[in-house]
Amino acid sequence: MMAGSRLTAPEGCGELVKGHDYYFLISDESCNRVRMVEFDEKGSSAKLLTMTRIRFEAALEDGEIVEIGSHDYPPWLEDSAGVETKWRESRRVSAKRSYEEMVDQRLMYIAELIPKRAEILASEDPELIINAHARATKKTQNTVRIRLWFFTYLVFGQTKWALMPRYEPCGKSPRKEENCKKMGRPSGKGKNHGYPVTSDMKVKILDGFLKHKRVDKTKDDIYGDSLRKTFGCRIREGSTGKEFYHPTGDPFPSFTQFWNWVKKQTQPAALAIEMKGPSAARAKSGDIGTFAQMIGNLNQQLEFDGYYPSEKISGIIEGAPLDSFCVVRVACKLSGAIAALGFARGRESLEAYRMALFCLAIGKVKFCELFGISIELEEWPCEGLSSQMIFDRGPAVHMNVSDAKDWLARLEITPTHSGQSKATVESSHPRDKQLNDEAAYVHSGLNLVEMARREIRRAIKDNENSDASDRMDEDMWLAGFSPTPLNVWKYHDALGRNHGIRMPFDQAVRAFLTPMTTVIKQRGVYFLGRKYNSKELTNTGIFDRVGSGRSIKVEAYSMTMCVRHIWIEVEGKLYELNFVLSASTRVGSEDISLEDLQFINQSRLLAQAKRRNEKVAIDQHHYQEFEKDTGKSWHAGVRKLGRPKKSAETQRDLDDQRRLVGDKA
Repeated sequence: MMAGSRLTAPEGCGELVKGHDYYFLISDESCNRVRMVEFDEKGSSAKLLTMTRIRFEAALEDGEIVEIGSHDYPPWLEDSAGVETKWRESRRVSAKRSYEEMVDQRLMYIAELIPKRAEILASEDPELIINAHARATKKTQNTVRIRLWFFTYLVFGQTKWALMPRYEPCGKSPRKEENCKKMGRPSGKGKNHGYPVTSDMKVKILDGFLKHKRVDKTKDDIYGDSLRKTFGCRIREGSTGKEFYHPTGDPFPSFTQFWNWVKKQTQPAALAIEMKGPSAARAKSGDIGTFAQMIGNLNQQLEFDGYYPSEKISGIIEGAPLDSFCVVRVACKLSGAIAALGFARGRESLEAYRMALFCLAIGKVKFCELFGISIELEEWPCEGLSSQMIFDRGPAVHMNVSDAKDWLARLEITPTHSGQSKATVESSHPRDKQLNDEAAYVHSGLNLVEMARREIRRAIKDNENSDASDRMDEDMWLAGFSPTPLNVWKYHDALGRNHGIRMPFDQAVRAFLTPMTTVIKQRGVYFLGRKYNSKELTNTGIFDRVGSGRSIKVEAYSMTMCVRHIWIEVEGKLYELNFVLSASTRVGSEDISLEDLQFINQSRLLAQAKRRNEKVAIDQHHYQEFEKDTGKSWHAGVRKLGRPKKSAETQRDLDDQRRLVGDKA
């Protein structure tokens, strides 16, 4: 027997009445008490019963109290027991609140009682404590209702779904409504002109609206289609022009009646969405506050979104205008500051979001250094991962969250075409001046990496000069700093209001950067044909262990947007390598993207293959030309064993050769 076991007393037992069901709650050894609960049939009240432990156990042995099973759900919820909540939600029309919201609200009212349940049940009068709690809540609650919810929660599995409202019988009682009198303001055609709205007409009005509604239709179109196709009306030429009539004289609503009852039978928000579309309805709805009002700390929630600079970038080789790239911005909901950036060549990609996470995890001084930019820490102090991130339904939804389980607690995906769901980052994107002139484009003189460096500077600039007045409170105004995202960030960070999660640099590299294979040779590390090295790696002696003409394959990590630096793992330790510049290296050539480096490497491989293919033909060409010049073969001669002997003939040939070249020695 355990909490929730259903008991009955066949012939009564003390307070227990024959034919009633009771639910076992607890047997307390320290107090020598057994607590049971009796619920009424409708689930509107709960009564706590107490019996000494000795008497209860004796009654069980004598058969005065009998256990008759248990219920997984309260008896008043039997009709909905076992039915999936999501399915019930899908059957509701224009629901104001979901079932889960209702249950959570009830659970909230008893949340403070649950941790104290042992203390409450061990007290002399548990109901007195529960009643005092109900009266002490901010919004005073009915004591009977709080007792019911508390005991229901404890008896039926301590699950919040035991607190489901008893809505199954709602709306199932028979109702008959007859109205023969026309209501509302008198018509201009006479007080009694038209028809009253009966229950049958209400059904047809709603049915007609639901069948013929469409976002691109006007109210006139929906009303007209409903009269013709749902009410069966026809059109004729009347004394004042064309008008609707019914061939059998059946009633039909006027334009005002139709839309009045559509509004009464639907929810305003749902009706606005059906008539205007989700975006327009949301844009025209009243203000419900800002996201920053619900956030109390930096990095508590971060929003991710990408945008595309309008300029055409210059190609790395020919400088031709190419499609721009994607910039992923990460915005802090509290301060509005741009906390990180990520880049992708062409369209938005998962790599851009991974780079943004890498940017979040490391200090911005180091991040900018990887792009060849020098900044001070106070220029961009944003650092730290967030346990709550908000993405749209782009490439980021494919991120492997299992790899982030150590720090990621919640990943929210916004609905499609719902920019307001991540308004902080959406509003931070740069805007172009809109012109109604002939189509034109800007061919930027910057290549991909230079554009990325510009966007980094733009983010720092926006943090310094954007207006964050709506994010300021009275204490901030009294502090006397200008209302910018950067200053708001510094203010909260100085007070310790930061939920950022630190990650070691080497862990961030392994977690977020692109892994690729590179080779270690005697002369250095070669990544896609480009040479890298560092003093720390040289000191390990790794190059001394590589044999001549041999190589060692290792895993390397790089940023897709800039390959000025790479990281390789040797004996479990990560080393940062720099591009090896020679005296003839063109200035700025180190700042290229991974895609550009792959293109250059492909060109290198093609050129090397071309040289290999041409080598034999070039050799044979010069062999042939030599034969033409001398009449002898390039490889003329006879191979003999041993060393040449220094005979008298050899000495005479040597003397003749010296005289021929003018050597008198």
